[in-house]
Amino acid sequence: MTKLTRDQVLQLIASARGRGEKPELLGPNLNETERRRTKLGGANISEAEHRRANLSGAELYGMNLSGMDLHGVDLIGADLGEANLRQANLSGANLYQANLMGANLTEVNISQAKLMQANLSQANLSQANLSQANLGTANLSRANLTGANFRQTSLREANLRGANLSATDLTSADLRNADLRQTNLKQANLKQANLSGANLHGAKYDKATIWPVNFHPAEIGAVRED
Repeated sequence: MTKLTRDQVLQLIASARGRGEKPELLGPNLNETERRRTKLGGANISEAEHRRANLSGAELYGMNLSGMDLHGVDLIGADLGEANLRQANLSGANLYQANLMGANLTEVNISQAKLMQANLSQANLSQANLSQANLGTANLSRANLTGANFRQTSLREANLRGANLSATDLTSADLRNADLRQTNLKQANLKQANLSGANLHGAKYDKATIWPVNFHPAEIGAVRED
């Protein structure tokens, strides 16, 4: 399979937008049920579009996509492992089941994006904007989330074990049943966050950490370190 260049990705996106269509860079491993669920303007994607999408999605691993405008693009199941997406615009993008393991997402705008079941393990999302995004059941274990914006973000049942969430804004975030074991929550803002059922065993926080009203982290295994 021919490896796409950055310019070719840009051309694919520009061409789709020029036709008034939603750009799609889908991954190669979607099963037939998932393909049928993927829509373009309410119509099923054609086989030609599937072939184009497969070609694109299969060869994004490690690619330099820094600063690229990918807002609203479908990247369902795409392999973006170790890709450089620094300062890219992924707002409103669909990254369902995408692989972003080890990717550089520093200062990226990924607000209102769909990242359900995405793999962001060991990714660098420092200073990223993920406000109002959906990361339900996503894997963010050992990710660098320092200073990221998670305001009103869904992290329900997400795996955040060992992640660095220092100075992160989690105001009104949905963290129900999330795995927050061994996380760094120093200086994090969890005001009005929903932590029902969350596992905070071994999570570290300090006097600057802001918790929801009447929430007692030490009682469920979090450790204060000033």
